[in-house]
Amino acid sequence: MPPLILCVDDEPSIRALFQMELDDMGYRVETAESGTEAVSKIRYLGPDLVLLDIRMEDMTGLEVLNAIRPDYPRLPVLMVTAVRGLRDDFSVEGDDYVVGYLTKPVDLDELRTKVKSALGE
Repeated sequence: MPPLILCVDDEPSIRALFQMELDDMGYRVETAESGTEAVSKIRYLGPDLVLLDIRMEDMTGLEVLNAIRPDYPRLPVLMVTAVRGLRDDFSVEGDDYVVGYLTKPVDLDELRTKVKSALGE
């Protein structure tokens, strides 16, 4: 069975882009539009990889990471941000779980490369 990827972003167009591209790559894809929904879906679905927006209305990406890490310490996460250079200013506790960063607008070649790398392909 192909890996399951959870795409978390409060922008519907980003979720749709990720879903379409990752579907085309042969992955199973679920989406969440908020941090709260992401935490629930991670616990329910047990994805193999999470693409996680850093800035969302209800919970930040950091808050989502802090909520899931006790139960999912090895779940790889690609952080997604609209702010160029934020990676340099954004410190994630337990940063070794964050396997990479994507900047919006997302370059699809970079998305494909980083997803494959995160999944060990």
